[in-house]
Amino acid sequence: MKRILAVLACAMLVGCSSMPYRPAQADGAFPGLVDFVATAPGRSVDVLLVHGMCTHDERWVVDTVLQLSSALRAQAQSASAAPMAVAEGIQLFERTITLRQGELRIKALVWSPLTTPLKHQLDYDHSDRLPAVRAKLNARAKDLLMNDCIPDALIYQGVSRDAIQQRMAQAILRATEGAASEAPLLVLSASLGSKILFDTLLRMDVAAQRTIDRIAYLVMAANQIPLLALADQQAVAPGPGARPATPAATAAPGGDSLQAVLRKRRAAATPRAARKLTLVAFSDPNDLLTYTLERERYAPLGVDVVNVLVSNAPTWFGLLERPDHAHGNYLLNPDVARMAACGQPHSARCE
Repeated sequence: MKRILAVLACAMLVGCSSMPYRPAQADGAFPGLVDFVATAPGRSVDVLLVHGMCTHDERWVVDTVLQLSSALRAQAQSASAAPMAVAEGIQLFERTITLRQGELRIKALVWSPLTTPLKHQLDYDHSDRLPAVRAKLNARAKDLLMNDCIPDALIYQGVSRDAIQQRMAQAILRATEGAASEAPLLVLSASLGSKILFDTLLRMDVAAQRTIDRIAYLVMAANQIPLLALADQQAVAPGPGARPATPAATAAPGGDSLQAVLRKRRAAATPRAARKLTLVAFSDPNDLLTYTLERERYAPLGVDVVNVLVSNAPTWFGLLERPDHAHGNYLLNPDVARMAACGQPHSARCE
């Protein structure tokens, strides 16, 4: 009898969970990585991976490349036995995915070590160190989101911002050096990593223009640009005689660094920059830290904008999706990897 009740309870729980956006739902068509490889000069493209908030390491690189390789039915090869330290606190991992159509040369930047030392100041608050007892879900949210993830955004938007951008600029130059000017650059970035990337490209001036011109495909997971852009805008007009604050490298008031990068790309007098860029934003509606892209803000800047709604984890009883899973599982979501790799609708080039 107990076994029967247990089975019924499990069945009820399964029935009370759902993943409303699996399969994912896109509001437009877009190409995939495989399509850019097939049409690129020399059948070779560069793919820049930039992670978002929360602690990341080589495991993130391995898992992300594995998902992309699986979607493309290919195998990835490591370009080096160990990561390169391309800037103090930033590591570069290189992988190559070989397809029938050509090669994806992947450069993954792991910037997490820049903020980890400061975040250790919060270790004392970890749930397994406190004498108090937290509810399990609250403990998970506090330990991961509040003590590990959110601090990354606070650190970056604070006094460390310039230093982080300086290190990231060195890393970007190292990751993109030696590439042919006509070779497209495909970028997959997540949450805070997108903001750091765009801010850095803007401050690099002439050195970044070549990189900006080459971007042909921009995939943004867990987009936080609308939220983080608030930190670059004036809430209250400064009083008389106040010294002006150091301006952030963003667009006009009310704008954001993504818009500024797109304007800089459109203004460049190069044939590649004149071509439309494909911008795809993956969002889980239950992700508290993610925002879809407003097409009217970016489409006039020579960009095809597509929003894709995904479910990264089950929704329970129609009430809750675990916040840590909702925000942290984008590039590990098979739907996201498949669509980024093979486009929408599914490319015939994906075997």
